[in-house]
Amino acid sequence: MYEFNGITTWSLQALAIDFAIIVLLFVSLKYIKGWVSNLHANDEITERDNFAFGISFAAGLVALAIVLTGVSSGAFAASLQQEALQMLGYGVLAIVLIKLGHFFQDKVALRKVSLHDEIVKGNVTASIIDFGHVVSVAIVIRSALLWVATEGWPGLPIVIAAFIIGSVALLLVSQYRVQLFKRTNKSGDCLQQAIIDGNLAVGIRYAGFLVGSALAITAASGIAPYAADNINASLLYWAISAIVSLVAFIILHLITIKIILSGCDISDEVNRQKNVGVGAISAAVSFAVGITMATLLGA
Repeated sequence: MYEFNGITTWSLQALAIDFAIIVLLFVSLKYIKGWVSNLHANDEITERDNFAFGISFAAGLVALAIVLTGVSSGAFAASLQQEALQMLGYGVLAIVLIKLGHFFQDKVALRKVSLHDEIVKGNVTASIIDFGHVVSVAIVIRSALLWVATEGWPGLPIVIAAFIIGSVALLLVSQYRVQLFKRTNKSGDCLQQAIIDGNLAVGIRYAGFLVGSALAITAASGIAPYAADNINASLLYWAISAIVSLVAFIILHLITIKIILSGCDISDEVNRQKNVGVGAISAAVSFAVGITMATLLGA
């Protein structure tokens, strides 16, 4: 078999199949988005020029791509047919898990506001938060895939269990931000009201913190030992590592943001003055701390 730098004719065929399935999944996501939203995606994007809907749809594409990097990071399957089935199966599973995680983030963490209704109205703040929800869920799914590092289907139940644990951890982060906003906001409004009012700075800050937290959870994939012969202990290690990583992330983020924006009342700038610049800096710090933890500690 012809081979160049480790790439064979067979592996090129497998790559072609993977890319074809990925494109198919991306296209299907457009119709799934329209079906779930009870809207016609093309009409919202091109006819109504709904910027918020476009951001929300883009979030789904980014999220799916993130998860698929976890699927395609291992070795190829034994046959082209198995490779196609594995990529398609995990791709469909990724869409289902993303939608489930997204649903719980929307309905549990921010139950006082309908992000879907706000996005239909063109609320960009709601779409930014939606972006944070979807992408953070995808990062958690990818970290679970990398942690199990399974070839084929045997590790699928463990991936789902690790995803559930990670999703619960993300819900705790969301509740932490909701309560923190309520405690520090001088006007007395809740986070959900800020979303309805279209406070873009709040949306950027919240979404950035959620994505940073998800990246921090990725550190658990490198900290928690995975033993296929002791699943219960492995999941317990994963849960403990995820919580410890989140606590470390929150502390590191707090220290970093206080140093970078020393002398600045961050909550007042973001919540009352709607300062997008401060919100963007806060989100960038969240991402920077999270990606650093994921890189240094993650699998």
